[in-house]
Amino acid sequence: MEKSDSAVKMPKALYRAGMWYQSRECHPKFATIQRGIEFVEVVRGGRGWVEIGTAWVEVTRGALLWHVEGDRTIARSDWKDPYSCFAVGFETERFLGTRRTPRLTWWHDFEEVERFSHEIIRAHVDESFDRNALLHYAYGHLLFQSQMWQHTTKEKTGLPTKLVQALELIEKHPDGQIAIRQLAREIDWSIPHLHEIFLKHLGVTPHQFMLRRRIRTAREKLTLTNDPIKQIAAECGFLNASSFCSAFKSQVGLIPLDYRRKESALENISMAKAVDTAMMRSINST
Repeated sequence: MEKSDSAVKMPKALYRAGMWYQSRECHPKFATIQRGIEFVEVVRGGRGWVEIGTAWVEVTRGALLWHVEGDRTIARSDWKDPYSCFAVGFETERFLGTRRTPRLTWWHDFEEVERFSHEIIRAHVDESFDRNALLHYAYGHLLFQSQMWQHTTKEKTGLPTKLVQALELIEKHPDGQIAIRQLAREIDWSIPHLHEIFLKHLGVTPHQFMLRRRIRTAREKLTLTNDPIKQIAAECGFLNASSFCSAFKSQVGLIPLDYRRKESALENISMAKAVDTAMMRSINST
């Protein structure tokens, strides 16, 4: 079983970064990862296979492979549709069998994969670019993408197929503009059965789950934008600002405006500065 060690230090260095384009009608010359190395392959296209345990696992566009000591890189390729990948290697102090993230996860934002890989390569070949900043950005961003995939799939692991379909439908309507009746009809369940399965596996009713999702969308909008509260309320499926504020406070403990102020970096800096100024005045007056 793979171990996870989130307390391990950052790698010592990023020692290579580049693209690999596998030739047609042949398999790649795979590498076995040596001690002191972590090696990441992000598949950009085509089709290949990697040996994980005793199984050969197919990897296609978006596969994020994180190899540690003893692992082998992609070792088989489709002869007609050979894979290509972005590959980056790190010098590390990790030990045999320990890894910070699963061997295989996925990065499905293909445009971001291309942007990221080109950024890393440009910085890597630029000898004037700060090596430490590059190391932290590359390793941290790859780790973030792997953890993000785990986070988004963890909630669905072990759930009935139709319940997963229902959750995906809810994700497609973060404004809540899908009725419980429609949700049940889409997955061919009765409304009572839908409620029963939600309560059994998620501990909440469909309505409560959808409300929680709408509030999460509202929190994102309050933090990411400067849109008026009334506009955010409408975009998240609330009839008016009053009902939005009431629902938001019941879930978060703050009204939307106070939440925005709390999460605003500049607001918090201003508050800290005001406290520091008050303390200095108090000291100077004594």
